[in-house]
Amino acid sequence: MKAGDLKRIIDKKKRELVQLVAKKQSFLDQEVYAKSCELDSLVVRYMKLKLSNK
Repeated sequence: MKAGDLKRIIDKKKRELVQLVAKKQSFLDQEVYAKSCELDSLVVRYMKLKLSNK
C-alpha cells in the first residue's frame, strides 16, 4: 500500500474516532478503544512505510 493511500485511510479513521467519541461521550467505551487501537495500528504502518522509504 502506498503512503498516500494509507494517509487517506488514517484520516478517515480519525474522523470516525472523533465522531464515535462524541456519540459515546467517553474515552473508556470499548468501541472507542477498539477504534483507537485500529487507528494506532494504521499510524504505525504509515510510520514504518515512511521510514523504509528514506
